[in-house]
Amino acid sequence: MTQPIFSRRQVESFIPPGTERVYSIAPLTFRERQAFRADLAREAGVYPGRALLLDALRAAVQETSPDNAAEILVVIEAAEATPDDPAAQARLQTIEAACATVPSYAALLAARQHYLGMMPWVAARHALRGWEGPGLPPFRRERNLVPADLLDLLPDAELEAIGWQASALMQPDAAAQGNSEAPSPLPETPAPMTVG
Repeated sequence: MTQPIFSRRQVESFIPPGTERVYSIAPLTFRERQAFRADLAREAGVYPGRALLLDALRAAVQETSPDNAAEILVVIEAAEATPDDPAAQARLQTIEAACATVPSYAALLAARQHYLGMMPWVAARHALRGWEGPGLPPFRRERNLVPADLLDLLPDAELEAIGWQASALMQPDAAAQGNSEAPSPLPETPAPMTVG
């Protein structure tokens, strides 16, 4: 994996798997990241987190009122308490599948899927700085973004790969965090002198 880039002047050349096309992706500045987040909220809504989904799953179980609702809720609690337990997660997936058509739970699943589907598109729109390769239209940006109609011409698999790579550039990994030196300490300020 490519090391995170922290200078806007550095642009990463990215070649999605299975293609020879090259896409230039820039890390976003602070202000660009804020614009990205605002556009992401407009385009994709809010990402429903795990806790919200599990609460909705509990409500779906209670709404459908199976005779074994209490047992099912215990299974959900166990899966929530042990996210690294494959057996508990497998049991949870069975419950999730059974409740996938309950409207309150289905709405959150759809919101999550929409968010995850749109995130790479929005990230690519903000981070792309150019491209080259066969079959690509001329690159352009308008108002600091790749126009939606131009972005929609890219192959879906490439667009997703570009967007996820752009997203990765926005988030430094643990090894990269704190990789700059601390600011130099200020020289000691002399004590005020008194005259007299």
